Amino acid sequence: MRIAPRWIGMLAALAVLLSGAARAELASHRAVYRMTQETTRAGGDIAGADGELMLEFIDACEGWTLEQRIALTIVGVDGGEIESVTTFTSWESKDGERYRFEQNTRHDGVSIEELSGRAALTATGGGRATLTKPEAMNIPLPPGAMFPADHTALLMASAEAGKRFVVRTVFDGTTVDNPNRVSAFIGASRALPSLTVEDAEVRVWPIRLAFYSMTKREPDPDVEIGLLMQADGVARAVQLDYGTFTMRGELTEYESLTPIDC
Repeated sequence: MRIAPRWIGMLAALAVLLSGAARAELASHRAVYRMTQETTRAGGDIAGADGELMLEFIDACEGWTLEQRIALTIVGVDGGEIESVTTFTSWESKDGERYRFEQNTRHDGVSIEELSGRAALTATGGGRATLTKPEAMNIPLPPGAMFPADHTALLMASAEAGKRFVVRTVFDGTTVDNPNRVSAFIGASRALPSLTVEDAEVRVWPIRLAFYSMTKREPDPDVEIGLLMQADGVARAVQLDYGTFTMRGELTEYESLTPIDC
């Protein structure tokens, strides 16, 4: 059984999107999501998967740090089984101009994919990403490109302002075919019980993200991610839709963390 790199990248991109909003009130936190199979459609090579997504997001003075780990048991249509673990770490400056990232995927304890590098945007627009793994590579970033935490900030500000559709170019460093054109559909908010304050409520918005390669011409997205997001960037539920396979993530553990003392 072969797991497509883009499917692996989608899992890392999910954790990056859960990292919080760079220009909003952040919740430095640790969250754990139980990932389970939701639907399986004909034409794919994956029959089922379940596991866990863990992430830690911390306000670190001039930037934000993200550490995440996704551990899944993946079953192929041929009956084969793989224990897949993907780790992703990143740092993004609060001015939205600098970004560092590193990703590693292991199947049954054997490393199958590594990706690392850094990226920078200029005040006049555009920039460049430089990969060091899997090989040295320079990737131009077009004017208007954003890094993921800054993009999340824009989405949450748009949600609070009542906007329903946002399209931006985003570089997250989870695949070598970055950046992506990301179309976001934002639904009406509703109230849920607060995770930290007893007898209080918070507003959450359903957000559907469609990822398109910059060179893609087909109308269907490469992948889609669904989120139920608080204004502080904490996701109460997630969904991964890769066309032939869908997974759902349920928040099972949440811990508020103390930002780093600057």
